[in-house]
Amino acid sequence: MGTAFWADVICIIIAFGILIVRICIKITEEQKRIFDAEAVLDIGKRQIQANAYGLKRMNTGMMAILTAGEGRDYVGKVAALTTVRTFTKLYNQYDSTQSSDNFFEKAFKLANTNVLNTLETGKAYAGCLILNRNILKYGIVGHMNVYVFRGKELILLSKGQIMEELIKEKVNKGLLSKEAALRISDINRAYNFVGRDDYMSPLVSGSEIKLKKKDIVVMITESVQNNISVREMEEVLVKKNSCKEKAREIIEVIKNKDKETANLGLILIGM
Repeated sequence: MGTAFWADVICIIIAFGILIVRICIKITEEQKRIFDAEAVLDIGKRQIQANAYGLKRMNTGMMAILTAGEGRDYVGKVAALTTVRTFTKLYNQYDSTQSSDNFFEKAFKLANTNVLNTLETGKAYAGCLILNRNILKYGIVGHMNVYVFRGKELILLSKGQIMEELIKEKVNKGLLSKEAALRISDINRAYNFVGRDDYMSPLVSGSEIKLKKKDIVVMITESVQNNISVREMEEVLVKKNSCKEKAREIIEVIKNKDKETANLGLILIGM
């Protein structure tokens, strides 16, 4: 075997080694995935901010919780903050190998108990996102909208636990006629909340949602949903800037309309 043969062998070994190194680097980057996450709250035209949020990162994943409290004076604020604190504390004990569905059930149930123990009245709507690498799961109690922005399109994943979705479910199961469904007027009313005596389980995403690179997960409160169109949000989200800038611009679009708005809250998580 001549020198040329061994030179070729060495080149092949070097090329193979470079390939292995690149694969290892890519795996390491995936394991240390950093999400571009941002949450923005705005008091709107209210005197008290009754929305709250929490963002918690852990290894290859993260948890995001957004709440909208309701109640006189500071009652709604306390309900919202109590819910957020419950979720962030429980997520400290969370392991990515555990079932996210079990986490949602445990966290929402404990939050419900904590709100009841803290307040005689008051309630909160809440949405929680759990991401493990590029896999998304969500849990919602009450009115909270979750989307994925992909390409140039905002794709609705859930409107939360509102009458419209409950009616659709009952019609599909044959438990309610279409005629009876049409007679129900307040379809946007939430039928569940954190802080009720008779605890009701959250709405949980049925299957894992696989996210792609450059996807943006969007979670917004009812007040944001009611004051900005899907097209207006898409025009902001398509811009090549950070989630922090996008989130603030969405709030500014709403505020520039100079409408009578309640508290505003949203979370954006870019992949």
